[in-house]
This record gives sequence, structure tokens and C-alpha cells, in this order.
Amino acid sequence: MKRYEKPDATVIQEVSEGVYAASGDAGSADCWTVSAKSVQDWNGAYHVFEIRCKHSNAVEHISSASTVKLTFSAPITDAYSEFSTKFSGNSVTVVRELHANAYKSGDTMTYKVWVKAADEATTKGIACQSATIKCTKSVNVQGNGANGN
Repeated sequence: MKRYEKPDATVIQEVSEGVYAASGDAGSADCWTVSAKSVQDWNGAYHVFEIRCKHSNAVEHISSASTVKLTFSAPITDAYSEFSTKFSGNSVTVVRELHANAYKSGDTMTYKVWVKAADEATTKGIACQSATIKCTKSVNVQGNGANGN
């Protein structure tokens, strides 16, 4: 058998068709899809993006956290969300502790991320080029495991 490489899911905003990946290890996002949409290009200091994550209705498990990585068209000088947020270069990473039992029926979570670039014009024109998500699965004490079974 050849060496296994875990796939990464990437969302490109200008493309309307997607692919659902149903393989990977316990930290993969075979259960979530993610998109980032600009909802306000300027609020006086930041460009605001809405992050929408949707859980597959075919997978059941306890999801203890999700990590969303956003890649932007310009370097970020500041970023924040209501959840733990880090930024470096063109990337922003948001970790959301879910504390949720057995996602299964197409559940969604939505939150906002505020990003700032070097100046007002760059901040207004910044675009999210890709969004990826990873899920931290926990063993379900009701009988289902971290592998989604």
C-alpha cells in the first residue's frame, strides 16, 4: 500500500460546485463544509466576513472543536472573532470550542471574523481566497466512536 496522505478541503468562493471528502483520520473535516462570505467591506476599521460551517447529516459524533483556516488576498495586520483567533501573513485561524453532542442532521454554525490589512483601501478590497475546516472528534459515550460510527 502507498503512503496515506490526509486530504485538505478547500473552498474557493468563485466556484459553485463542491466535492465531499468521506475519508481521513479523526481530525479531518469529513463531517464539515465551510464557506466565508464578505458581509461588510468596511465598518470603520475592519472588513467583516461571515463564516458558515455545515455538518454532514450522514456522520454522527461528538465534535469538541473546529478549526477554520482562512486565506486572504493580502497580509492581515489584525483579526478577531468571538472565538480564539490567530493571524499570520495572509492567514487567519479561528478555533471554536463546540461542546456539542452528536452532530448529525445538517447542523450549521455561523459566526463572524473581522480582518484588517495595512490600510483602508486594502482592507476594503481584501477577499477570502480559501477556507478549510478541521474537526476535533471525541468518543461518544452513548456508544458512537470518534470515527463517526
